[in-house]
Amino acid sequence: MTEFQPFLASYLYFVEIVLLIAAVIITISSFDDLFVDLAYWSSRLLGTAEGKSKSLPPVDALEQLPERPIAIMVPCWKEHEVIFSMLSSNSRLMRYSHAHYFVGVYINDPLTQDEVRKAQALYKNIHMVLVPHDGPTSKADCLNQTLSEIFLFEAEQKLQFAGIVMHDSEDLIHPLELKLFNKVVDLYDFVQLPVYSFSRPVTSLIAGLYMDEFAEMHTKDLEVRQRLSGVIPCAGVSACFSREAIQHLMDRNQGEAFRTSSFTEDYDIAFRVAELGFKSAFIAYPVSYAIDINIDNGQPGIIYRSLPLATREFFPSGLEAAYRQRARWLLGIVFQGSREHGWRGSLGTKYFLVRDRKGVMTNPAVMLGYFALANLTAFEFYRSLLDPERQFTYTLLSTDWAVWLFFVNFAFLIWRLANRMIFTGMIYDLRHALMSAPRLVVGNFVNFFATWRAVRVYLSHRISGKPLVWDKTSHSYPVHVGELALPLAPASIGGPGGQTETE
Repeated sequence: MTEFQPFLASYLYFVEIVLLIAAVIITISSFDDLFVDLAYWSSRLLGTAEGKSKSLPPVDALEQLPERPIAIMVPCWKEHEVIFSMLSSNSRLMRYSHAHYFVGVYINDPLTQDEVRKAQALYKNIHMVLVPHDGPTSKADCLNQTLSEIFLFEAEQKLQFAGIVMHDSEDLIHPLELKLFNKVVDLYDFVQLPVYSFSRPVTSLIAGLYMDEFAEMHTKDLEVRQRLSGVIPCAGVSACFSREAIQHLMDRNQGEAFRTSSFTEDYDIAFRVAELGFKSAFIAYPVSYAIDINIDNGQPGIIYRSLPLATREFFPSGLEAAYRQRARWLLGIVFQGSREHGWRGSLGTKYFLVRDRKGVMTNPAVMLGYFALANLTAFEFYRSLLDPERQFTYTLLSTDWAVWLFFVNFAFLIWRLANRMIFTGMIYDLRHALMSAPRLVVGNFVNFFATWRAVRVYLSHRISGKPLVWDKTSHSYPVHVGELALPLAPASIGGPGGQTETE
């Protein structure tokens, strides 16, 4: 083995360097996360964490307000498996009589058209918008066509919508959502409500990631972001714009509110609304019930506990679907966002832009750390079996500063796991809170694959000049449409969950 010793010693030194580089990057990122965590928990201690919802009237007062017309945009591309259930269930559950659904469908998507027409036969407030060219183009293009139809409908019907709401074809909208928007659209020109995943089986690691991440992001991060920067990113779901804000965006962009080149048109439009001086808000409005999936029997039902008013939906449960979706988010937020928005805004806005974009550095760094730790584990086995006299020793990792660095990182890991478990437990239950720890490790791998794909797709786009098209995620819906009605006492709202996932 003597002839391999110089090579092993050099390789070990290389692994030490890799591990220390990863540790430094992760430590910097962890201090950033700690700052946001402390900002949130200090606000909880001071009683200021309720944010914009604190000044709003109770639900009874919202329900007594005169209803005004509100438009809901639902862009579609090959959503024939879910769109009828989405439109039917939300139309039946919605406690708002002046809602109009405008469903954007491409002319080369006849299956989705047929499903929308089935819903139209049952509900007169559903309107199909035919996009006059083949799809997929971009989600923004479909939304722009839908907006044009909304303004045309206003002119024909001689009415004016108080707000324009964004939703996707897999959303189960909270029955009180439009009641809240009817009030807050007079106060703010863009409002984002929380979005949460449906409960998934505890064994579903990848689908469970979305439960953990959205529970934390839409409980903690957006609240802190609102207080420190005032710019709220749009999630594309449970998002309401005032008619005035949409009209200004269209006037400034040649009749198109959404930039058709953007992969994350929702994230992009929120920044442009803020740049125009319109007021934005993230509102976590507490209500007494939510609709979720019972993970024991797979059926949707009412949960009677105080939770923020939020839309629920299924997120991908397969590895490829998950990292492709996240790659699309990275493409729009990191690469296109950097090019379109740069580093404009207040100091707080710039800080959160860094947080939005740091994933392209931290995701690979975590994988480097895993790679180095695997090598060091193998090296320790080698030393215990073939090097009992410890001829091989660490050069860098034995230094005091390196030891302290790893103690700091270990403390950050415990803190991160504790926070993730707390926020998951707030929205779900103890089982999922405990499972959020192993899911955090799985999430690191998903994020790495997403980063790799995003970088590859963006470089290919820049080199070849080919446009980026709508790389959509296949969707599923929680119920077969049957006897859907909001019960007054705890009960199931439908039959067995119609989960026909195609991720």
